[in-house]
Amino acid sequence: MCTIPPPPPLPSLPGIDSPAKTLKISKTDDINIDSDILLWASEHPELKDACVKNGMCLYKPPFKYKYKYFQSRMQIGPTCGLVAMSMLVNGEATPDELLSIAKLEGYTNNGEMFSCKQMVKLVEKVHSLTEIGNVRCMLKQGGLFSSEIIEKLLNGAILLVPYDADCNHAPCLRTGHTAHWTLVCGVIVVEETVNYEDDPKNVYVLCKHGKSRYLAIWNLFDLAKSNNNLWEFSPKKGADGLVYILPEGGIGGENGLRDQFLIFENIEGMRF
Repeated sequence: MCTIPPPPPLPSLPGIDSPAKTLKISKTDDINIDSDILLWASEHPELKDACVKNGMCLYKPPFKYKYKYFQSRMQIGPTCGLVAMSMLVNGEATPDELLSIAKLEGYTNNGEMFSCKQMVKLVEKVHSLTEIGNVRCMLKQGGLFSSEIIEKLLNGAILLVPYDADCNHAPCLRTGHTAHWTLVCGVIVVEETVNYEDDPKNVYVLCKHGKSRYLAIWNLFDLAKSNNNLWEFSPKKGADGLVYILPEGGIGGENGLRDQFLIFENIEGMRF
């Protein structure tokens, strides 16, 4: 009686880079949470859900926090920056309207926005189309993880930040090859501290972006590192058949994205 030998073992797979570390996600059903503990987040259901999902401040309130709700909007094509800006103005300027303006101004072909300086100019155009009150927009160079920016966030400032997005959209380091935009609409300082910069693991930001309907919670220090690593345009995108508009000096230059972001103040004065 003949027998068939068992198949050889499968070859081991080559090493794969591990994804960027994110907060541990726990199932809501596995967490025994005192309802009084999350009273600090109860005014905003999506903030409460995000904290439960990410295991954030479940058993005691944070030292400080600030959050402003913006309605999620999903992007179509490489329009992440335009969608984030549309969220900021509560849809008073739609992504399609912003795309038309950006094309007319020569900032984009497909919706890509690879220049923070051009984003500021686009904001100026949007200001004349929407009732955004006395909101002030400034371009910031560096210092995303700093006491100055954390204080501004706690006082209600909103940020538009370019960064490298991992497969789960969290910040990662890919030298700009997965450049994406996010709207930073809140901040959580977990433990009491005198100097916010003493502990990089103590400060988190609340973010919305065009590839998810859910509020994200990311470590601010990780977002700052990702923002600072936007050195070059993705070769893969460069070969996808589309024509992209890049700023002089590339995305890593002074006219690009690296180590730059937009800050909006007096947001509470927006008339929506």
